[in-house]
Amino acid sequence: MDIKDKWIYFAAPLFTAAERQFNETLALYIEQAGFAVYLPQKECAKISKSAEIYTQCLKGLDNAWCVVAVVDGCDTDSGTSFEIGYAYAKGIPVIGVRTDFRQNADDGHLNLMLSQSIAMLCFVNSLEDASIDTVARCVKEKINALLIKVLQ
Repeated sequence: MDIKDKWIYFAAPLFTAAERQFNETLALYIEQAGFAVYLPQKECAKISKSAEIYTQCLKGLDNAWCVVAVVDGCDTDSGTSFEIGYAYAKGIPVIGVRTDFRQNADDGHLNLMLSQSIAMLCFVNSLEDASIDTVARCVKEKINALLIKVLQ
């Protein structure tokens, strides 16, 4: 796979100031590691029509070599869940990012459909280490490991 013209799609909820700040900060860490990042909250900021946002995000997903998806919460955000499923169906590997210490039913962290759609999970327990630096380090390690697999 030739990934030089592709990016990492960042799937995450983006409805609160805290979510948007977390997304922007983690995306910046990924960019500083040398990867292009498609951040929907940035890429679609000037689009007001829902149908256009949807189309733009699908284009972003279609040109991604991988997806980094925030899977926090008792139930992962529905939009993020869709993006994970879309990527999986297209053969685009997904790295899940979980900082939520709550345990869910199936595998202890995610529901069955998400856990089986994610290639790698980066779990940082927020009770033990709430540092964005730790989350970023884990994500970069997973991206590099996935890159090695993709390029083989």
